[in-house]
Amino acid sequence: MNLLPVRGLGDTSMPILRPEPDYYPPWLWDEPESKSGRSRTSPECGITWWCLHTRSRQEKAVARDLLKHGIAYYLPQVVREHWTPQGRKVRSIIPLFPGYLFMYGSQEDRLASLRGGRLIAALAVGDQPALEHDLRQVRIMIASGLGIQPEPAAPAGARIRIASGPLAGIEGTVLRQASRERLVAIVRFLGRGASVDLEGWQVVQLLD
Repeated sequence: MNLLPVRGLGDTSMPILRPEPDYYPPWLWDEPESKSGRSRTSPECGITWWCLHTRSRQEKAVARDLLKHGIAYYLPQVVREHWTPQGRKVRSIIPLFPGYLFMYGSQEDRLASLRGGRLIAALAVGDQPALEHDLRQVRIMIASGLGIQPEPAAPAGARIRIASGPLAGIEGTVLRQASRERLVAIVRFLGRGASVDLEGWQVVQLLD
């Protein structure tokens, strides 16, 4: 078992399990998003995004199956921290959207993903450019290394675009929690998202 040390937490910390690859293949996100808003996917090419609805706690197992068969996927994952009764701080890697991951493949790949018995459904996505845009935003947020939290539903608030800082260009909704303001980026297909503290970055309000 490969373990990664947790630095700066002293002797009371537990090691963190090495995460599953959160996407495959390595070039999945290399192609930039089209300025026209069009996705690289189309019905004609036969390769599209699918939303895989998994059975309980099967997200990583499905990702391993897809990796084994060379099928492209994205499984957003974040770090969760908690304390054990013995006073040790444990960090684990968990799916950002429990019960879901995203496959980039053909109808044949969809059928192959269903054969393992780990899925409830492989859901077709109607608005491909919107899903790819939302997933790219989530990936940038996670890759920033900032503290990302799952958000169960789209919040009410002002729509903004971050104009400075490590998340410049990300669009989302302002969520106010006590004295803090957080930016929530939503994956519209799921109605769920991820949030991060705004950290005082310059923002631009978007008009509907």
